Amino acid sequence: MSKTKTSAVVAVSVVALSVAVYYWYATEILNVKLHNEDAVPPYAALAPGSKQLTVVKKYMATEDKEDTLRFVVTVDREGIITDILTLDAKTNEIPEKKKSFNEGLTVAIKGKKMSELGPVDKIGTSTYTTDAFNSVIDELKAQL
Repeated sequence: MSKTKTSAVVAVSVVALSVAVYYWYATEILNVKLHNEDAVPPYAALAPGSKQLTVVKKYMATEDKEDTLRFVVTVDREGIITDILTLDAKTNEIPEKKKSFNEGLTVAIKGKKMSELGPVDKIGTSTYTTDAFNSVIDELKAQL
């Protein structure tokens, strides 16, 4: 093979490898989920025996605004709640307005046994979001 053809083959190989590595990096490390609303991003590696329970809930956030959240509850092998995420169902990110709710809910339920969890009291000023979470508790329990 001529030197020019060898250089071209090497260049194409490097570009193809770079594209493959970038794609893996973007999807695995940065948790990029394209067009998949059911995907739950793994924010941290799950401990052996742990499980993520997830429910998407559409509810009226105000009288004229509908909101759709994904509640993700992580439980250990004994069913003890170890983490909670309140995510926007489309972006899989914690909305800025839900950060304090997410923190308050984590304080309220972390360490409790999921199978024994009942409705939580209003978290901060988030009456509708609290009600939305309370309405999905049975759906979350069904996933145990």
